[in-house]
Amino acid sequence: MASSIARFSMGLNFGGLIQLLARHLYPEPDVFVRELVQNAHDAIERRLQNDDELAGRIDISISRNRTIVFRDNGIGMSEDDIRRFLSVIGSSGTLDALQKMEAEGREGAQRLIGQFGIGFLSAFLVAKRVEVRTRKAGTDRALRWQNDGSLDCELYDDEMSQPGTEVTVLVDDNYGYFLDERRLTQVIMKYCDFIPFPIMLNGNGPINELDIPFYRSHWNSDEEKVARYEMFVRRRYSDTPLDVIPVDIDEEHSARGVLMITDRSIPDIQTSGVMDILIRRMFIKPEDTNLLPPWAKFVRGVIDSPSLEPTASRDNYKGDHPSVAFLSRKLGEIIVNRLMYLSKNEPQRFKQINQWHHWHLKGMACVYDDFFKQVAGLLLFKTNQGLMSLDTYLTKNSSRPDFGNRAPIYYFSHSGAATQFKRLADARGWTVIDAGWIFEVDFLRKYAEQNPATTVLVRLDTTDDPLMFQPLPVSEEEKFRGLLSDMQGHLTQIGLQHVRVRMRRFQPPEIPAVVLGSMKMEQEEKIRDILRRAALSSSVGDILEEVLSDTEEAPLFVNLNADNRLIRKLSDLNRQTPTVQSILTGIYNCAMVHSHNLLTENNTRVMHDQFLELLENLLNAQESLVSARHELEQERQQIIQYRDRDSAADSRRPEHIRLFMMAPFDAEYMVLEGAIREIFETHPYYFEIQLARDYVFGPSLLENIKEHIGRAHGFIAEISTLNANVMFELGAVMLAGDDRPVFTLRSRNAEKDVPADLREKLRIEYDSVKDSVDRLVSDIRNGLEREGRIIHDQIRSLLAARKKRFLSRKLLESTMVKLQPAHTESIMRHYSTVEDFLATDPSLVSRQTGVPDFLLPAIRGELNSKTSPIQ
Repeated sequence: MASSIARFSMGLNFGGLIQLLARHLYPEPDVFVRELVQNAHDAIERRLQNDDELAGRIDISISRNRTIVFRDNGIGMSEDDIRRFLSVIGSSGTLDALQKMEAEGREGAQRLIGQFGIGFLSAFLVAKRVEVRTRKAGTDRALRWQNDGSLDCELYDDEMSQPGTEVTVLVDDNYGYFLDERRLTQVIMKYCDFIPFPIMLNGNGPINELDIPFYRSHWNSDEEKVARYEMFVRRRYSDTPLDVIPVDIDEEHSARGVLMITDRSIPDIQTSGVMDILIRRMFIKPEDTNLLPPWAKFVRGVIDSPSLEPTASRDNYKGDHPSVAFLSRKLGEIIVNRLMYLSKNEPQRFKQINQWHHWHLKGMACVYDDFFKQVAGLLLFKTNQGLMSLDTYLTKNSSRPDFGNRAPIYYFSHSGAATQFKRLADARGWTVIDAGWIFEVDFLRKYAEQNPATTVLVRLDTTDDPLMFQPLPVSEEEKFRGLLSDMQGHLTQIGLQHVRVRMRRFQPPEIPAVVLGSMKMEQEEKIRDILRRAALSSSVGDILEEVLSDTEEAPLFVNLNADNRLIRKLSDLNRQTPTVQSILTGIYNCAMVHSHNLLTENNTRVMHDQFLELLENLLNAQESLVSARHELEQERQQIIQYRDRDSAADSRRPEHIRLFMMAPFDAEYMVLEGAIREIFETHPYYFEIQLARDYVFGPSLLENIKEHIGRAHGFIAEISTLNANVMFELGAVMLAGDDRPVFTLRSRNAEKDVPADLREKLRIEYDSVKDSVDRLVSDIRNGLEREGRIIHDQIRSLLAARKKRFLSRKLLESTMVKLQPAHTESIMRHYSTVEDFLATDPSLVSRQTGVPDFLLPAIRGELNSKTSPIQ
C-alpha cells in the first residue's frame, strides 16, 4: 500500500457555494421574503418565552438606496450567536432553541418554524450585500454583521436602542422589481399571511391576516365561529362556498384549517381537489393535489399541520412521511361525516351540493357504505325528464310483470347514446337514466343489489328489450327477409363484419335504425375497473392507454324499424343499384351518429368515405352551375364594396379609442399582449387593443390590414426582432400619411438596429419578452407614466379624443361579481362601451345577455366607481 504524501483540507469557494445553494435549493427568488420573515417570527417567539408581555411586530421597508429592511423586536443575537449560527451554513439557532425547549418540556416549541439553518442563504438570491444589525434581549451590546456573498464577513460594534434584529438586503439590479411596494405586498401575502404577528410595510398595515379562525381556541358562540370561517373562505377564494368545513385534527398527527365545497362543477376524471399547505403558519405549497383523498375533487381548502415534514427548500412536504396518509384518511372522514350530517339535518344545503356534485357524491357512496345507506335515494341522476333523485325516479315507471312486478331502473351506460335513447324512451313514455359518468353504473348496481325485491336494472344500450324493440310476427318478417339479407351483405362488403342486422318495430317511427352494443361482461367489467381507477388517480394517461390496448371491437346489432317509411320503401326496391346501396350505408351511418359512443376506427372510416363520396358528387354538380359571368359579377361587387369601405373608414372609427397592435404571432408574445391589455384596457385609458387576428375583414392579407388601419385611432408595434409581418403592417401604417400616433415596443436586449424612420417614434422599452406579466406591465407603464401621471402628449391627445370607454373583458373580470364566461362574452357582444352598457335599461340588458338581473346593479355600480379624472 502506497504511503501518504501529504494531508490537507479541501478548498472552499464560499461565494460559489452560497450561489449554488441559494439558486438551486429554492425554486423562486421571492422566497427570500418568506425565509427572513420566518426568522423574525422565530426570534419573537423565542423572546416571548421570557417576556409574555411582548407585543411582537415585524416591519419591512423599502429604501431609496435599493435596499429592503426587515426589522423585528425578537430575541436578537449575541456575538456567540452570530459566530455559531449566522456565519455557519447548516447551523440553526431556531433548531438549537427548539431542541432545548422540547428537552425542558416548555410550551411554544411547536410554534417555531426554522429547522435547517440555511434559510438565511435565500437572501443571496437577490442581494449584492446583506447586513445584519442586532441586539440580544437582556444585554446592552449591539452588533453589525455584513457579507457580500464571499468567504469573508465583517463584524462591528453598533448602537441599537431596543433588542431585536434588522436585516438589510441591498437588492441586485436584476431583481429591482422587488422594490415595488405592490409587488412586495403580494409576496408577503403569498407566503406570510398566516404569521401571528403584525407585518407592516413602509409603516402601513398590518398587511397580513391576523385573525385566522382555525388558530382561535375560543368562540363566544357557534354562530360566531361559522360566520368567521365563512368570511375567511370568501376572502381567500373567488368561488362561492356551498359549505364550509372546519378542520381540527388533534391525534397522532395534527392539523388545523378549513375545507370548502366549491360551487364549480367539475365532472372530469382528470381534476382533483386542491389544498394550500402550511407548516407552523408558514406557507409551503399552493394548490396541492395529493393530501386530499382522490375522490374529493369538489373540495378545496387550507390546512396548517406541524406534523408534515417540509423539504429542505420548503416548497413542498415529504410525501413518504406517515403523517400524509394519516391526514388524507382523516380529511376524507371529515368530508364524509359532514355530508352525512347535512343530508340528515340541513337537507336544503345538501340538495344544493347534490345539484353541483352528484357525480362525485356517487363515487364517495360507492366507497363508503354508511354514506351510501344514508344518501343513496337522494343523489341526482340525469334523465330524459331532467335531473331527479333516485327516490323520485322510482315513482316514474310502471312495475313490470316480466320482472316479478319490480320497479325497472332503465339506463344506458354511455352519454354518447343519450340522443338515441332519450327519443326512444320519450316515445314509450319511459323515464330513462343517463348513467354515462364512471361511478353511476357502479352506484345503480349497488343500489339494485341492496334492493333486489323491489328494483331491477334494465340496460337499454345493450339489451334487445322486447317492450322497446318488438319482434315481428313470422309472416311479417318474411316480407323484410330480402332487405335484411342485402343490408347484411352490403355492410360486410364495406368492411363491417362485426355488425348483425335485425328487424324490429319501435317508436318513434321517424328513426329508421338503432345500434345496440354487445360487449362481453368480463371485458366491460375490466374496462369499467380501469376507468374507475382513472377517476381516482392522477396517472390518467397510462390508464387510458391500458383501456385502448384492452378493448377489442365488439359485435354490434342494427335494429331496423319496420314502421319507418324509408325502411318500408327499401324493402320494395332493387337494392343492387349504387344509389340504394349508398342509402343502406347512410342508414347505418345515421344510426352510428345517433349513438356515437360505439364509433370505432372502422366505423369512422366507412362514414368518412361515404361523406367524401357525397361531397364529391355535390361538387361536380355545383361546377356545372358556375359561370364566368357570375364570377365577374362577384368581383365587380367586391370592388365596389372595397371602395366604399375605404371612403367610409374614417367615419366608422368607434367612439371609444382603438389601438391596432402589431406583434409576432409567436406564442411567447402572448404574455406581452396580456400586459398591453392590462395597461390600456383598464384605468385610466379604457382603450381597445386589437390585433390583425382578432377580426378578418377581407379575403387578402393586405385588405385585412388596410381595414384595421382605417378603423384605428393609433398603433402599437413590437419591433424587437424586426419581424417581417410586423414591419409589413407598420409600413402600411406609415404609408397612410396621417398624424395618428405610433408607439413602438422594444426589449432592451434586442440585437437588430432600428431603421432610421422609426427612431423618431415614441419608443417604450421593456426588459425581456420572457418576463412575467407584472414585470412587463411595470416596465411599459414606466415608459408612459411618472408617479401616476401621463407624460406623453400623444397619449393625452387620445384621451382627449375619447368619447366613450371601451368595455373590455379585463374590465368585466376585474369586478367583484364573478360572471360566467358565457355572460361575459354576451355582454361584450352587445355592448362595446361602458357608457352604452350603463345607459341601457337593466331589464333589457338581462334579456339580451342572459345575465341574471340581480347581478346587474353590482356590475353597474362597480363600473361607475372605476371612473376617475384623467391625469
